[in-house]
Amino acid sequence: MINNTKNYSKAFITNMLVPVTFIIMWSSGAIFVENGLKYANPLAFLVYRYLFSMLILWGIYFWFKSKKKKENQFPRSSKQWILVICTGFLQQVGYQLFFFLALDFNVSPGLLSIILGVQPILTALITKESNTKLQWVGLILGMLGLILVVVHNLTTGSMSTIGIICCSLSVLSITLGTFSQNKISISLIPNMVIQYTISFIIFITFAPFINTLSINLTFSFIISLAWMVLIISIGATMLLYYMINKGNLTKVTSLFYCAPPLTAFMDFLIFGHKMTILTLSGLALIVISLIMINKKNESKPGS
Repeated sequence: MINNTKNYSKAFITNMLVPVTFIIMWSSGAIFVENGLKYANPLAFLVYRYLFSMLILWGIYFWFKSKKKKENQFPRSSKQWILVICTGFLQQVGYQLFFFLALDFNVSPGLLSIILGVQPILTALITKESNTKLQWVGLILGMLGLILVVVHNLTTGSMSTIGIICCSLSVLSITLGTFSQNKISISLIPNMVIQYTISFIIFITFAPFINTLSINLTFSFIISLAWMVLIISIGATMLLYYMINKGNLTKVTSLFYCAPPLTAFMDFLIFGHKMTILTLSGLALIVISLIMINKKNESKPGS
């Protein structure tokens, strides 16, 4: 009875609590990025974000190390070092940089969301995981739901070839980064310490040549920066990496379908911007798609 209770609690945390917490945290990022960019250019924001994220993670690492936990170790082979560094370059530098550049080149947030929404389908196409017909239908429904959510934003901003290239590189970076993250065998904290340190070094090296690092240090900016550091860079990313290493990649990446509608809902709660019928319809389709994607295939033994 006790074992059953423990197993149920563990399954609830892994299958429900962690994904729901992650997507709520992740979806809040756009709100605070939008606010923070009123007081700093994108590269300056990224430099300070990764600086403080890196320092906090180093602090966490040394705290765990003082507890003499053997699993809190850096890679012991050059292969693992290369894998962790490349993953950080893809997940942190590539994804974030091209995401901001796409917006800077006037790609509308709606179009950017749709292109990034290709990630679950792209993951399903190139992964070796076998997905059922029901899951494929769920992936397509999720994409349609995402389009409905962001369709009202498609006409804002002007199309540009460079912007679309940046969008494509952003989704490619996070997709390849997800695959390489799934192959990392070292524990979570050393993994993130290395990735964020490498990312900060890259950003601080090149940012001054592209733009100024000056910011307008207001209380509003401090709140936005703190949120992006603590909630997104550390909290949400830890949960994402945990899910990637524990679960089915298609199921994990399908959670990103939820980000635009949840962001729209937060935008409604915080700023009072109304949600359209299309947005609500898209949200309903995304919920249905997630149920289909995460439904176990009863016909397969051991599933």
